[in-house]
This record gives sequence, C-alpha cells and structure tokens, in this order.
Amino acid sequence: MSNDILKKFRAIEFEALLGSITISITVILVIVNVFLRYFLGIQYSWIEEVSVGCFIWTVYLGATASYRKRGLIGVDAVTKILPLKGRRVLRVITNTLLLVLSASMFYLSYNYTSSSDKITSALEISYVYINSSLPISFGLMTIYSIYFFIYDIINFNNLEIEEQEEQEEFEQQIEDVMM
Repeated sequence: MSNDILKKFRAIEFEALLGSITISITVILVIVNVFLRYFLGIQYSWIEEVSVGCFIWTVYLGATASYRKRGLIGVDAVTKILPLKGRRVLRVITNTLLLVLSASMFYLSYNYTSSSDKITSALEISYVYINSSLPISFGLMTIYSIYFFIYDIINFNNLEIEEQEEQEEFEQQIEDVMM
C-alpha cells in the first residue's frame, strides 16, 4: 500500500507544473508589457513586479524539480573511475552534504522571509509572497535529500539497484539525445 502511495507521489511533479505555470505567466506578462509600451505608449509598473516575482518562483521551483530527479549538474568522471563500493560511499557522502546544505538554506531562507517587512512599490504587497519561494524550495530539497540519503543507505549493498539505475540513466540519456 505505501509503495503505491510513493509511486503516485513520484508521478506528480507539482514543482514542474507550478514552474510551468509561473514561467507562462512571466512570458505572457512580458509580451503584453512590451506591446503596451511600444505600440500603445502605456506602461504598467505592476506588470514588471508580477513577472519578476513569477520568474523568481520559476527559478526555485525548477531547481527543486531538477533536484528531485537528481538532474543537477555533477562530475561523473570522478565517480566512473571508482569501484562500486567507492561510488556508493561517495554518493552517501554527497547526499549527506546536500542534506546539510539544503537544511541550512531552508533555515536561513525561512528566517529571511519571515523577518521581511518590505513591500513592492507598485502593488504594495509584501515581499513575503515572492521570497516564500526560497523556504518552500529548500524545504522540499531537504525532504528529497532525506529520502535520497535513506534510499542510498538501505540499498548500499544491493547490486541490482546499481545496475538498474545505470540502465535507467543510459535510457534517459538516449531519450534526451533523441528529443
């Protein structure tokens, strides 16, 4: 039962969905603003504030979605020359460091956001709405880091998992090239 819930959770990529919505809003607002400014001579400053806020949300949600899929940039050359045990040890160490980093960033961004009393100039709304993308994203990254850490510890001696992950990685690379 819990395996089914975990599979459904993995299938819902809400970070990517929300990021797609916010980048769409950003693009539409920028196009509208350019049209209004250059063709009609009208300028709305609130459009810039909303588009910048949506873009900030897009960046952090995109980073979270990439992290969730372990799609952030890494150096494979080092890991490829290590033996299987060495790769697994390095992976656990990396996940531990990323857990500490993401938890620290969550803590710092939460404190920053909760203590913010600035408001935007045109809409006069609190920057908390914009800055809350930071603790939300780093909070999710912390949760994913915990999951990755536990997963790697549990499967440390499972050789089938390593082969399966390498096959999935290879298939993903082929799929990326074909697109």
